[in-house]
Amino acid sequence: MERRLYQRIPVQVSAIVTTEDGVRIKVSAVDVSSDGLGIECNIKQRNMITPGGSFVRDGKPVSVFVDLDLSDRDGHSSKIVAKCQVAFSRRMSSDQCKIGLRYADIENNSHEWLVRFIEKRLVPN
Repeated sequence: MERRLYQRIPVQVSAIVTTEDGVRIKVSAVDVSSDGLGIECNIKQRNMITPGGSFVRDGKPVSVFVDLDLSDRDGHSSKIVAKCQVAFSRRMSSDQCKIGLRYADIENNSHEWLVRFIEKRLVPN
């Protein structure tokens, strides 16, 4: 069984996924890690992001851009903009899917901020 190397932190924030074709789709980010994030969407949205649920296109993982705003416990927020590759796509119910995204490139200094955000969440209050 594959084990995660990076701790996932539950979140509940809106995110925008932009497909390789330029289509923008509003989804919910449900967890983040320093390596990637999980989003939830409906079947129609999943099919726009990963045609037919397939996350490989032309022998390569499907790539998308994601942007989301995260706020830490101190009220500081940061916009995370990242190019991601689809790692998995799972149907959760008749109309809900979860898609795992792995960061390929994160803009600016957002990765350092994201690591600090996660570390703060891991420390108990």
